[in-house]
Amino acid sequence: MNRFVTCRRRFLEMAALGVVAAGCGPAGVSPQSLGDVAAGNESDLSVGSLQAVGGNPVAIGRDSGGIYAMTLTCTHAGCETQVEGQEIVCPCHGSTYDANGKVTGGPAPSPLDHFAVTADGSGNLTIHTGTVVSASTRLKV
Repeated sequence: MNRFVTCRRRFLEMAALGVVAAGCGPAGVSPQSLGDVAAGNESDLSVGSLQAVGGNPVAIGRDSGGIYAMTLTCTHAGCETQVEGQEIVCPCHGSTYDANGKVTGGPAPSPLDHFAVTADGSGNLTIHTGTVVSASTRLKV
């Protein structure tokens, strides 16, 4: 076999390995920490509500358990998702999540991260994007 064929074959083997390795990356994209995000007042959130917070890739919701917050960064490729009623939709590749951030349609590999939420004495809410919490964590108000 001549040198050109050997080099070409070796190049193609290495390229194929690179493609396979790229597909075996982390289980999902982590959201960036935005620090503390003001999220309005708890009295403005009714049970069953879910909404994006300003121009930030975070959402705040309220269910029968209390108030919670989560990222709006898709775990598939890091695109910013959109809240559509009680569903979160990624416009880039079609991933969907329920109102608690659980994947309901791929290609997203994992649920959305939840963040700690606190309220001051007047009920003003702050989302702490540097503190990831369990998806079942709620602020009782």
